[in-house]
Amino acid sequence: MKIVKKHKMIALVIVILICLLYLKGNSTYTSYESEVTGNVESDIADWKIKVNDTLITTENEQVINIDSISWETNHTRDGKASPGASGTIEITIDPTSTGVAFNYELTVIDQTVDPTKILVVNEIDTDVGKFEKIDNTYYGSMSLDNIKAGKKEKLTMHVKWEDHGEDTVVVPGDEPTTSDFIEMSFKVAQKK
Repeated sequence: MKIVKKHKMIALVIVILICLLYLKGNSTYTSYESEVTGNVESDIADWKIKVNDTLITTENEQVINIDSISWETNHTRDGKASPGASGTIEITIDPTSTGVAFNYELTVIDQTVDPTKILVVNEIDTDVGKFEKIDNTYYGSMSLDNIKAGKKEKLTMHVKWEDHGEDTVVVPGDEPTTSDFIEMSFKVAQKK
C-alpha cells in the first residue's frame, strides 16, 4: 500500500505541475495606461497669393478690358482699340506672405481656341524664370527662396486683335464686352 500511495502522490504532483505549466504558458499579459498628457502645436503656413492685386482665396472673376491692355498702336485714339492693333497684358503674381512654394497654371482662351474671341496671344514671357506651355495652358512655379526674398512674378502677354484682312462691322456705341476679348483661368497648388 505504501507504494500505491507513493505513486498516487507522484501522479498528483505531476498533474499539478502540468496544470501550472499549462496556465503559465497560455496567459496573456497586457499593460494599460489610464492617463496620457501632452501638448501638440503646429503652425499652419500662410497662403495669400494676389494676382494683379486681387487676393485669390476663392474663385472670382477679374476683368480684362481695353483699359487693362497696353496698346502699341499709333492709328487709334488713347483708350480705344481697333482691329490690327497689338498690345500687352501684364499679370503680376504676388505671393505676399505665402509660406509655401507653389505651382501655377494659366489657361488662356483666345481666338485660336475660341473663334468668337477678338484677341490672339502670340507669346507669354516671364521675368523670373521659364515655364512650360502645353496647348493653351502655361505652367510655372515659385520657389520658397523667391517668396522669402519678396519677389513677384510678372507675366507679359503679347496680344493682337487679328482682323484677318476682313472688314469689322461695329455698331456705333456698341463696344465689345470683356468676354469678347479673351478669357483666362489662373490656378495655384502647393508644391508636393
